[in-house]
Amino acid sequence: MKQVSSFKGINGQLKSFKDEVENAEKIIYAGVPGVCTPFAELLAYAVRDKKNIFIPDIEIEKAREMKLTDYGVELGSSIKAEGDVLVLLGGLAMPRIGSEVSEVKEFIEKLVKNKGKVMGVCFMDMFRKAGWDQQIDFDSIINADIEGYILE
Repeated sequence: MKQVSSFKGINGQLKSFKDEVENAEKIIYAGVPGVCTPFAELLAYAVRDKKNIFIPDIEIEKAREMKLTDYGVELGSSIKAEGDVLVLLGGLAMPRIGSEVSEVKEFIEKLVKNKGKVMGVCFMDMFRKAGWDQQIDFDSIINADIEGYILE
């Protein structure tokens, strides 16, 4: 994979994501509960005109709709996991809390079945650090780096 564009900040990340899923009607996010859930909600808010679904880890039977409420995007009722885009969130590739890449590849086969798009969204280059960019046929990966400081 090669870099095709760059962005700055959260707004840039959300705009890049929105552009990548422009033609999708339904988006499925899969990630580690607690760690990835708020990022999936943030991404889903950016594309709130589409149907959004969250799967904790890679447990398809636990899929939940993501719905817009007065509080932002929240997880709703159980739903069948069907979509045009599968977004793997970086927490899945994190050591000790994520999933095995072989299991994720099986998960992708169950959901995508040679149709649809497979995307990665991560921070700190997690998919490349884990080697998943070489093992999973991503259509695109959106990576953002986080820098920060504390003032007192």
